[in-house]
Amino acid sequence: MSIIPMVNDLIPIDVRLEDIYLDPNNPRFVGADWTYVPDDEIGSIAVQEKARRHMIDKFAVDKLRMNMEVNGYLPIDRVIVRKFEETKYVVLEGNRRICAAKMSLQGGLNGSTLPNEIMDSFRKIPCLEYVGTEKDAAWILQGLRHITGVIDWSSFNKAKLLVEQMEKEELSLTETGRRFGLSAYGAGQWMRGYYAFKQAREESDYITEVDERAYTYCQELFSRSSAPVREWMGWNESERRFDSILNLNEFIGWIYPRPEDSEEGAEQPLGDWERRIVKSQDDIRQIAYLIREDKEAFEVFRRTKDIERAYGESVARRWEKKARETYDMVEMVFEAIRACIRALDNVPFKLIKDDQGREKLFTGLAELEKAIFVTKQVDSN
Repeated sequence: MSIIPMVNDLIPIDVRLEDIYLDPNNPRFVGADWTYVPDDEIGSIAVQEKARRHMIDKFAVDKLRMNMEVNGYLPIDRVIVRKFEETKYVVLEGNRRICAAKMSLQGGLNGSTLPNEIMDSFRKIPCLEYVGTEKDAAWILQGLRHITGVIDWSSFNKAKLLVEQMEKEELSLTETGRRFGLSAYGAGQWMRGYYAFKQAREESDYITEVDERAYTYCQELFSRSSAPVREWMGWNESERRFDSILNLNEFIGWIYPRPEDSEEGAEQPLGDWERRIVKSQDDIRQIAYLIREDKEAFEVFRRTKDIERAYGESVARRWEKKARETYDMVEMVFEAIRACIRALDNVPFKLIKDDQGREKLFTGLAELEKAIFVTKQVDSN
């Protein structure tokens, strides 16, 4: 049995955005409670609104929309559609793009007014019309794209493009974020990670070893959780570089460790990525915790190069301290009770004889009795 190429069933066509409908039978939607929607119901307002809400809630349409409202609709990949009624088409591949375009055509995010050239780019969409007879065409087409997959760019390449665009067009972090569907904070994290990586490539003792694999570690330094590590390395925001080359070298050495037993005078062996001490983002966050909470444990890590041991011992000490503090508070309560009993056993006779002193004593005893009553009530509940 021969396989018929799908290219024979795809015809280029330009379709008005208003004539394109989201696919309520999108393979992304299929779950245990999914119900097939027939063609004669696809165009209904309720069905389209449900599909739209599902796209927004589950598939980050707002990020794509933010990008589109800066760059317009870019027909880099044609949307694939199928005619289900005269002049009406349902999306087989490209639902996120169509959903974002429809939302943008109604007005920009936060009610902003979009430039005419941006709005015009949404009005007519370059598509490929599927004219074949395959019932599960959407599954096949999305499978071809998402299972075999479009090869994603490396994190470094994404950061490089972002920084180049930012510098070339003198964009702010907010403007850069909008162009790439990121928040200003997210754009800043990508940008700062790029400059940190660039410094490691150009100024560290590991310029021979550092490659693109190290970029994600540099980017992680600018997450909120890892702030103590970048501060330890002396991040200089105005210069976009680390001031402490010594600590930068130590950090890169955790990613590309070199043998410590090499002979003196011999050529320095290269660091080995496969033997890296810091293996994940979580490791950097644990190091940040040690710098912030337990300097002694941080020094243990620097000496032993064993993050699990240093972090584990630090957490154990923390819980031991908390347990001791809890025990001390309990003991303080009992000591206070014992002191109270001793004081009552030794009330001076002259205090009883003094009217003012006696009144003050009885007031204190009444307050004590009230506190005892409240404690017993808590226990009974």
